[in-house]
Amino acid sequence: MMDAFEKDRAALDWIKGAWDDYIDGLPVLLPVLLAIAAASAPSLWLIREYNSYLPAAAYMLLVLLPLDIGANLVYIRIARGEKASFRDLFSAFPLYPRALGAGLGLGLLTLGGVIAFVVPGIILYLTYGFAAYALVDKRCGLKESFTASREMTEGWRTRLFVLLSLTMAVNFFAPEAVYVEGTLKAPKLAFTLTPWAITSTILKAFVFAPWLEMAMARAYVFLLAPRPLPEPPAESEPTDNE
Repeated sequence: MMDAFEKDRAALDWIKGAWDDYIDGLPVLLPVLLAIAAASAPSLWLIREYNSYLPAAAYMLLVLLPLDIGANLVYIRIARGEKASFRDLFSAFPLYPRALGAGLGLGLLTLGGVIAFVVPGIILYLTYGFAAYALVDKRCGLKESFTASREMTEGWRTRLFVLLSLTMAVNFFAPEAVYVEGTLKAPKLAFTLTPWAITSTILKAFVFAPWLEMAMARAYVFLLAPRPLPEPPAESEPTDNE
């Protein structure tokens, strides 16, 4: 069993190794990232056209959700040193009912925890966040994917929280050139087309976000690997009194 220092070192290796994986996998990642960016544009257009989240939400569930889950397989294969391809991006569509269940299940669990209190929502997300990874990687059932995520994250949620915090920091501090504002009932599309906002949007979408996604994929691959069992305690030498 790994001690706290070894776990911290492993988590640091996820982040450091993810950058090398990102650079090496860029010929495959770049078309994937461009495709996801292009596929995301209609959701913004739907919000602008109808001033409602409902059409955009339907589009996201039908198109963007399976694409996002399929992208996990691209990251996983790069992290394993396997040959990844653009076709992997669409690997979740044949599993659409399970992909939808994984996405909605994780979202509802997290939302329920956040409503109760923020910390339980974060814990639930860290516990079951790898369900979508297991689903598209192992092609397993919905229940099995959530079980696998819970088991592999046991004892590692603190380290995974570091990755989640980095992702949240990027999303919080990096401004968007195109974003949604207004109320839930009347959302509207807004633009901040300054050089900094445009540069920030590009860097977030094509550098920082995929780098951190790669770190999560490395964490998944690491935690999925079997761990050596602890050695049994050595038997004490018999004494003359025994």
